[in-house]
Amino acid sequence: MNKPKVAAFLSGVMLFGLAASLTAAPALPGAGTGTIYAASAKTSQVSAKQMAAVYAQIQAENAAKVVALVNVERKNAGLKPLVVHTNLSKMAKDKAIDMYKSNYFSHTSPKYGSPFDMMDAYNITYRYAGENIAKGQKTPSEVVAAWMNSPGHKANILNSKYTLIGVGYYNGHWVQEFIGK
Repeated sequence: MNKPKVAAFLSGVMLFGLAASLTAAPALPGAGTGTIYAASAKTSQVSAKQMAAVYAQIQAENAAKVVALVNVERKNAGLKPLVVHTNLSKMAKDKAIDMYKSNYFSHTSPKYGSPFDMMDAYNITYRYAGENIAKGQKTPSEVVAAWMNSPGHKANILNSKYTLIGVGYYNGHWVQEFIGK
């Protein structure tokens, strides 16, 4: 985590702490309790927005690092790099969020169905398609290493028919979507 992210996170934590202390503070002379609660609510909203922005940045950076590591593996195997597909990336992130929030770990979502059903729902066209999922790895390096140590996942990463990729990350849930047209 670089310093700007830490600073943003810490300022969000400080704002949250300030909001908590204002809420618990006795009435100040010359100020009604409604003012304190209004300041507290506003401060909490700012804090939540700041923390959400920091977390969104972490998600995006993890996804970008996975793509870069996958492309190193492809280059080492003599393959062309995969290109990030925006809609496929959105789908992958939504799948990671769905796995986390719905508490499942499977290629088949209770909400979206198979990866191919989900691609259809997101208006993603393909001739070839595949999906890799993982859970619990803490870094992009760990998850790519795990996938490369699994024959089926490695086959997806090194499939020459795939040209486009989307990666999603959410709270320890990783999703890669691959397509070829």
